[in-house]
Amino acid sequence: MRRFIPLFLIVALPLMLVGCVSMALPKVSARHGGEAARPPLETAGLTRQSWEAGQADLRAAFEAEVYGAWPEAGPARVLDHTVVDAAAYDGAGRIEEYTLDLAGAQTHLATVLPVAADGPVPVVVMQMFCGNHAALGWHEGVSGPATDRAPDCAPSGFASWSTRQIFGRHIMEPPVAEILAHGYALAFIYAGDIVPDSAAAADEALDELSADVQTGAIAAWAWAYSRVIDVLEADDRYDRQRMAVWGHSRNGKSALLAAAFDPRIDLVIAHQSGTGGTTLTRSDAGESVAQITEAYPYWFNDRFESYAGREEEIPVDQHQLIGLMAPRPLLIGGAWRDQWSDPNGSWRAARGANPVYALYGSDGLEQDALGAFDPEADIAVFMRRGLHGVNAADWRHFLAFLDAHFGAGE
Repeated sequence: MRRFIPLFLIVALPLMLVGCVSMALPKVSARHGGEAARPPLETAGLTRQSWEAGQADLRAAFEAEVYGAWPEAGPARVLDHTVVDAAAYDGAGRIEEYTLDLAGAQTHLATVLPVAADGPVPVVVMQMFCGNHAALGWHEGVSGPATDRAPDCAPSGFASWSTRQIFGRHIMEPPVAEILAHGYALAFIYAGDIVPDSAAAADEALDELSADVQTGAIAAWAWAYSRVIDVLEADDRYDRQRMAVWGHSRNGKSALLAAAFDPRIDLVIAHQSGTGGTTLTRSDAGESVAQITEAYPYWFNDRFESYAGREEEIPVDQHQLIGLMAPRPLLIGGAWRDQWSDPNGSWRAARGANPVYALYGSDGLEQDALGAFDPEADIAVFMRRGLHGVNAADWRHFLAFLDAHFGAGE
């Protein structure tokens, strides 16, 4: 007799695991609609010098209106550094692990260096939903999350299986061997060790990280990307001029914010990052401010919640955040059945940042349609079939963009 598993369980368990999106997703229209990003970033009378002089005020506005304060705690402190496997992935990768102290929170940084590398290599820093051990295929010797509030990602568990079925084969584990073959190192940190992705536990961790001013979890997770850069820049095996950050969904929000605040980050891949990420707040599609702050109030500061239903009054928007990372390359990923992340709103935000990229001699986003992916452009948007998640098609786009801008590849 076949065992029947109710559909609602198949859907509900992975949603509880990764907390992503509504599953009732209409098809994204290929036709661009809605107003241009506001306030417009006009270049008339604007110079690189005047733009850069105003960046501190703009960052402060994002802290005040959306994300809360960027944590002031100092650089990462390395407590331990070990070699886990010098010949992993059939001899192609060297896995190492660092134990870090980040403002009193202990976590692990796992790195994979291509063994065949000749000289300093580009590196992609990643935050994954289930931690480093899942990201590296539950390799023996790689530590799991330090917190006991991490999701259950056991490889043989039903939650893990159903999550992969819905959100893609690479939602927990990227194609490490393929990435190594392209010449990239990888670095993984589980940001939930710093601030758990849990309404019940986040506030206490945020208070410990930033006791004097309010900080949201997205800002804390973005700060964790920067702390990884601290460690990598101190190691001459990694190329300081080719450091990328990658994030999917809420991790994509943090990756973008990290680059806006940390100029050491050289490239960003923000995949399906939606509201609070690459998508305009002033947009009538996808997840609203009311919906995201009701579900995840600890991601932002209290001020952002006040714009629910009055998004037109917010004084900053995401095209300005993208502008803060100009002229560094940005890849925005989307899917035709992921209207919740509002790919059109991301496309409009990217277009809105073009005047700032122009100040640096860059065309920014050149494509005139969502599906016209150009990996050579400094801002690119790609769309693939399907829903919210990470699959092999996404990684083909990620690697094409990395190869175009970091000069690696097979």
